[in-house]
Order: sequence, then C-alpha cells, then structure tokens
Amino acid sequence: MTDSQTASAAPRMRFSHLGLVVSDIDMMQDFYTGVLGFELTDKGVTGQGATMAFMTLDPAEHHQVFLVDGKPDALPSNTVIPNAGPVLHHLSFRLDSLTDLRAMHDRLASHSDRHIRAVTHGVCWAIYTSDPEGNELEFFADSPWYIHQPVLKPIDLSRTDDEIMAETEEMCRAAPGFKPYAEFYDDLERRVPPRPASYPDPA
Repeated sequence: MTDSQTASAAPRMRFSHLGLVVSDIDMMQDFYTGVLGFELTDKGVTGQGATMAFMTLDPAEHHQVFLVDGKPDALPSNTVIPNAGPVLHHLSFRLDSLTDLRAMHDRLASHSDRHIRAVTHGVCWAIYTSDPEGNELEFFADSPWYIHQPVLKPIDLSRTDDEIMAETEEMCRAAPGFKPYAEFYDDLERRVPPRPASYPDPA
C-alpha cells in the first residue's frame, strides 16, 4: 500500500491561479489586460529583482494569472505535439455562448495575425491561438452534450449557430459515451462533491 493510500483524505481544494514565466512582462501584461480583459491587481519587484504582475477576471480572486519575468531566450519544443509548448500545454477560458466565441475570435484576429483554429470537442466549441510569447490559449463555449475525450474536429464559425449545433449533435450522437452533459455532471458531482455552503469565502 502506498503512502497516498494510507494517508488521510486530501482536504477540499479549489483551483486558484496559474503563473507564467515570461520574457517581456509589459507586453504580456498589455495583452492579458487590454485584449483578454484581465484586471491588474498588483505589480512590483521582488528583492531578487524579478518583476511580478497579478491579474484576475474574478472579483473573489486576487489573481488568476500571475506573470513573472525571467523566461530563457530559447526552450526546446514539445517532442510529441509540433509547435506545442514544452511544459504548458494551454490556458483555457470559458465563454457563455457561440456568439461570445465568435466575438473573441474577431477580437483576437483584429489584434494580431497569429493563427486561430476553430474546433469542436463535442463537449464544447473552441478556438485556439497563442499569446504574444507563444503560450497556447483556448477559448470555449460548452455544448449540451458529452462524449468520450479526447476529440477534436474543425468547425467553420462563419456558419450559423443552428448549423453548428446540428453538425455537432450529429457527430456526438454517433460517438462513444454520448449523453447529455447534465448527466455527466450529475455523475461527476457524486465523485467530486460541490463546495459546502460553510466553505469560507475570501475576505
């Protein structure tokens, strides 16, 4: 029996934030605040001389993305997935609808000529691009359906919502594990209980 099996149950946790080591912190801050809409909550220099920037989209979180300078000039590429980062696969952001997904697509396209891919995973529709330092970004809107993952198929965002919904539903109904997404989350809630009402909120 391993130590993890004999230890007491892990305490309940909530994911809080992710830190990125960057080369040009001012450029990256401008992108995350100016293009993606993050709010800068703090910025300063440590005793070691490292500049840190803290940003959030959630008023209950001091920061969800943390930037710190010091990224090496060159890092090796992913050995399996071409053009993917060597450590960070991607940062992901949930949107409310296909309409919002198109709006983010247009906003990103107007900001730079970095490549944008539009896909469906069955469980959602998504666009993938990168930030100014090449970190992969995903923006997605949930679909009503669940299918076994991983799945990735291209979609055409110039088509109507009804057309995309119909194509996605047809694909999902023919895929392994098909069920309404609500059923998947009902099962997940049994395995990962929701946060208790008594859980303390940040001050």
